[in-house]
Amino acid sequence: MNMRVAVMREEVGDNASPDALDTVAMARAVAESLEQCGWSARQVLLGQNVRAFEDELAGFDPHVVFNLVESFAGQASLASVAPALCRKAGIPCTGSDEGALAAAADKALSRRMMAAAGIPAPAGTSLQELRRGLFPGPGCYIVKSRFEDASLGLDADCVVEAADAPSLLRVMETLAPRMAGDCVSERYVKGREFNLALLAAPNGTPRPLPLAEMLFDPAMKGPAILGYAAKWHGESEAYAASVRSFDLDGTGAPTAEMIRAGLRCWEIFGLAGYARVDFRVSERGEIFVIDVNPNPCIAPDSGFVAAARKAGLTHGDLVHAIVDDTLRRAHGGSRHV
Repeated sequence: MNMRVAVMREEVGDNASPDALDTVAMARAVAESLEQCGWSARQVLLGQNVRAFEDELAGFDPHVVFNLVESFAGQASLASVAPALCRKAGIPCTGSDEGALAAAADKALSRRMMAAAGIPAPAGTSLQELRRGLFPGPGCYIVKSRFEDASLGLDADCVVEAADAPSLLRVMETLAPRMAGDCVSERYVKGREFNLALLAAPNGTPRPLPLAEMLFDPAMKGPAILGYAAKWHGESEAYAASVRSFDLDGTGAPTAEMIRAGLRCWEIFGLAGYARVDFRVSERGEIFVIDVNPNPCIAPDSGFVAAARKAGLTHGDLVHAIVDDTLRRAHGGSRHV
């Protein structure tokens, strides 16, 4: 039986931002890998006209939807609409469901969830919390978009010293407009940065792929962070100043602790299919989860695919495993179309 897989991504204009355009390349690569697996693949675009999307999906009648939607109506916080529409249509959808996507997309909520579960995360505050008087104390903070991903608006000026609540509030209110209108601040962890890619095994349990460290050029200006330019502006100094490394032997990286925390995040957030958890490790060796991404980029040049390749998996193997996991969950533990 020839299985049909709809590759779902958001509608993107030619003049879209680099991170949005990346989803176009990612969808093309995933469709190619699906066809190499022997399946029929068709891209289905989710735009403002939801009815048109539903009609196109119904016309193709896929067995599975491969969800690559990272935003809806220009808002990453609305990406959870995509799996919700698939659920409405009764079609199995890859990756995490709308509940997990929504929880992880809100950095203030995800910080509270991790704190309640005993998962180490930097202390922080949101704009609303700070206005109510929740100030973690004087020190160095990093300000991030509360609901947007891809390091939107994140640059060196987002790492600030705050002596008191009013000074931190002024900074956050200044930065919020370039971060889609809302932001959070977290204690800045000076140290090392790591990414852990997690892929569902055939029985659905998360399989940790090789841990990667982002190495920053000591000569780079400003704090060692992966800002927007470092991720998306290939010609920038920031992009050139960070490289990914899997060579962790002898570096003292607390690998086991990070894997335990990553697996705990998978459980607490209810993740499925594949996900990525990002860490900072302080100069004293303390680990902190700084991001849980239930729908990470799987473009061929992405960190997730690099980790899969390090584990001996091709892009086709990765795509196949994600589809298999979706079918297993849809059919109560057995892969059946």
